[in-house]
Amino acid sequence: MNEQYIDVNGWRTRYVSAGESGPALVLLHGLGASLESWRLNVEALGKHLRVFAPDLFYFGKSAKPPFNPTHADFVGFVLGFMNALGVPRASLVGNSMGGAIAARTTIHAPERVEHLVLVAPAGFGHEVAWWLRLRALIDVRPRGMPPPWMVRYGLSRVFHKPDHIPAALVDEMVRVNQAPDIFDAYRRVIRTGVNWRGLKPIMLQEIRDCADRIHAPTLIVWGKQDRVLPVKQLEVAREKIPHARTCVFDECGHAPQMEHPDKFNALVREFVGAGA
Repeated sequence: MNEQYIDVNGWRTRYVSAGESGPALVLLHGLGASLESWRLNVEALGKHLRVFAPDLFYFGKSAKPPFNPTHADFVGFVLGFMNALGVPRASLVGNSMGGAIAARTTIHAPERVEHLVLVAPAGFGHEVAWWLRLRALIDVRPRGMPPPWMVRYGLSRVFHKPDHIPAALVDEMVRVNQAPDIFDAYRRVIRTGVNWRGLKPIMLQEIRDCADRIHAPTLIVWGKQDRVLPVKQLEVAREKIPHARTCVFDECGHAPQMEHPDKFNALVREFVGAGA
């Protein structure tokens, strides 16, 4: 995958892409992550689709604005990214915070979304991992560049079996997350949606309580052993989006697209009608 940069609403944005024909697919990573979350998916999905995976602004190698974002800013980013690429309509795939952003984009701009794939999405329950609540409350990370062991520990909490993730991919994720400005931006974002109690009520109001406005064909995927957002929140999502198709991956944590990439890629291709 070749890194490219594009201007999105005035902010320099890194992204990768694959595929030259077929429906458009936009992949949105989660909190504290980057487009590396989709390294095992972009090329495979690009055989059947036009795939685009950005670093959301504030994350990865994209711009990190000096102001605190609102939830609407991330919806504006997704629509701006699609506009910059000349993509009027796309299927959105979002993991964790990226799932919340994808859901809100679908709620507020339904004409731009063909299919919606929510992968362990935030927004359907207040419960989140204790260490995320702690990070929203106090600064538990060092200023400047974090040591690699700290990044690796954070990654280990995301996966059910961390040793199953390719070592080269983990190394790349560590390198991206060692940028000196990464954690200041991370803290500005996490405090928009999380406090010591868990997910803020405004997040639930904007996603869970408005999910009945999602009419696009929807697929919800969750890992059975998710330690970040418990799989029981899938039941709430199923209730709020009754037409949604659901799939639970066993032996899987918070990132099904990374722990079971072949199964995930086949599922997404079939769901958006791109073939096997």
